[in-house]
Order: sequence, then structure tokens, then C-alpha cells
Amino acid sequence: MRLLALCSFLCLSLVAPAQDRVVVNDSIEGFTSKGIIPVTLVSDNATFGDQVRVALGVHGAISLQAGSSLRVTLSRTALTATAACDNPRFAFQTSVEGRDEHDLILQVADAIVVGLGKRWQLKPLYAGTKVAFVSRYSGKPEIYVTNLARSRVLQLTRYQSSTNSPRWSADGSRVFFVTSYRTGFPEIFSSNGIGEASKVITNVRGALGGASSGPDGRIAFASSSKGTMDIFVAGPRGEAPRLVVGTDGVDSDPCWSPDGSRFALTSGPLGRPGIYLASSAGGGLKRVATGFGYSTEPRWNPVQPNQIVFTYQSGGLGLGLIDLATEIVTKLPAVSALNLSHASWCADGRHLVATQASASTGWLAVVDSVTGKVTRLSPSSMGDCSEPDCWVRR
Repeated sequence: MRLLALCSFLCLSLVAPAQDRVVVNDSIEGFTSKGIIPVTLVSDNATFGDQVRVALGVHGAISLQAGSSLRVTLSRTALTATAACDNPRFAFQTSVEGRDEHDLILQVADAIVVGLGKRWQLKPLYAGTKVAFVSRYSGKPEIYVTNLARSRVLQLTRYQSSTNSPRWSADGSRVFFVTSYRTGFPEIFSSNGIGEASKVITNVRGALGGASSGPDGRIAFASSSKGTMDIFVAGPRGEAPRLVVGTDGVDSDPCWSPDGSRFALTSGPLGRPGIYLASSAGGGLKRVATGFGYSTEPRWNPVQPNQIVFTYQSGGLGLGLIDLATEIVTKLPAVSALNLSHASWCADGRHLVATQASASTGWLAVVDSVTGKVTRLSPSSMGDCSEPDCWVRR
């Protein structure tokens, strides 16, 4: 099936301009001393400017304001745009060309972040990140794809059945997912949005977890085909699956290290999971002490290979960061009292997309691991959203 954009009213809601805050007695230094850049964005194309503001609004180092003396101007012709700032301390000028309207928005947002953030060595965030997730927008859980500018939401599956656990292929061309639509049992398929989805792991009678793609294209997944939940590795199309991690507990959520040599995974007795490391070739597990009795959903940072984010439970759900070099574990400083879980790293190795939830519903949120800023990504019109997985350009 072809990727279909959601109805026009939803797309329009995604590009609503971020709220501006008027600054009196503007002091750039007061912000920059905290690693935050106060920006006023001026564009010769109002709609395009609003779309770029939406993208910039999720960045933890950017504070969009009206009246800041730090002004960025945008000029656009067709699919080419120029961003410039003439403030002596932040001066830059960059021209970019997009493949389409959506790519141009992302490229311009990256140019602004990199241009303004030279002293902090801020990295590109937007054009190198794609987000797959689960939404109940249609009434049943289906897989969707979006970007960090919220300029486009594409529906990948239309099975009207239990469909979950989206995971990107290493090259970003396909999304793996688990669905029970064909047999009533969970199976792993993959799709690029064109034609029928491809069978990957099928005819398994038991539980099945999402397929994590390694840098060489191989997939790792959890399956109870041998009785307990164990970790298997197979080729990109599910060929030649083999057991690599098997314990008496529940082994799940494998995530490849950036170099493909190891997994981070969840393992342990039911109700008391912990974070472990294992060789991707198989062998024993090494426990990572997190300081929490319930730790799950590890995700390796693609930019900082010594860092892993995970979900912990301590009253509610929150995100923790593991530094493998120092063995120090810290709580992510999220400025939100609501639950955060199931985080996935973005292209800059600083921001994450996570599930944020109240007692009644969930949504996607962008979380800055440095400032703790949390910004809602999925609109309320998308209904309950969860399980984000980010593809990042390698």
C-alpha cells in the first residue's frame, strides 16, 4: 500500500506557529549563560516561517521569542532558502536546498541550530531524524511516520488489528513491526509503504518482540518460540534466525551498540527487569547497575557510544542515563511530572523522542537530555500515541 498523508485538517494543525513570548529589557547573556539561545525568527514567507518555528520549538537550546535582539531572517525561493543572523556574536549565513517542502523545513532548522550554536558545537537534529510510532487515530493501533517539524504524518499500516513495536531498518528505507492480522499470532513484517508488507519472522506460536536493526542490517528480536523469551539474531529478511541470549528469565528489548558488537537488553524475572549487556555474537550477560528495581527499554546513543537511556520505575516512570565509561547513572532532568518512557535517540545524540503519558492517554514528546525541556510532538487529534522509534542518519 502506498503511504497516505492524513487528512488536510490534521496537517494544518501540525504547522500552527509556536507561541512567542515578548521580551522586555532583552538580555541575551542571561539566556546564553544557561546554554539557551533567545531567537526572533523573521521570514519573507509567513507559512514557511511558522513551519520552521514549530521545528525549532522542540530544541532545548532554542527559545523562540518576540523582540529578541538576536534575529534570524529567512528568505525563500522555491526549494532553496537562506537563513542569516547579523548579531556579531552569532553571525552566520547559510543557504540550503531541500528535496521537497518538508525536507527544506528540516534543512533550514538544522542550519539555524548549527549556525547559532557554534560555541556549543550544536549538531544537526532535524533532517537526519525520522520517527515511527503507534497511534490509535483510526481506532486500532497502526504504524505511522512523522518528522520533528510535524509537517507530515504518514500512515504505514491499515490492518485494523493489533500492530505495534515499530523499528527502523538500518538504512531508514523500511520499518519493521509486529502484527497479528494474518494469523492471530504475532509476526514480524517490514514495509517501505509501497505494495504489500514483507514477511520477516512468521509462523511463530508465542510472544514476539520488535526487530532491532543493527548497523550491518541484521535484526535482533525477542521470541518465546523455545519456551521463555530469548534473544535471536537473523538476517535483514529474517533468514537463518539463531539464539544468541537465553536465560531462565525474560529477555527482551535488544538494542544494538553503534558498532554492532554488543546488545543492551532487558532481562530478569517477571516484574523485576534490569539492564544487561551482551555480545551480539552470543554468550553471557553483564548486568548494569542502575539503582532501580525496575529498569527496562535500553537505547544506545548513536553519537555518544558510552551512553544508554533507559526507563525506570520509581513511583511513576522516568528516563535514566547510563554512562558506561564511568558507570554513573543519572535521572534525566525532565521538567515534567508526567510519566516518560520508551525513549529513542535523535540524530544529534542530545534529544530523544519518548512516550509521555497521563492516567488516560499517551503522546509523543521530544526530550532534551541537557536542559530537561519536554515538548509535545504528536497533536491531540492523533489520539493515543506511543512506542516511538527514531531512525538517525549514520
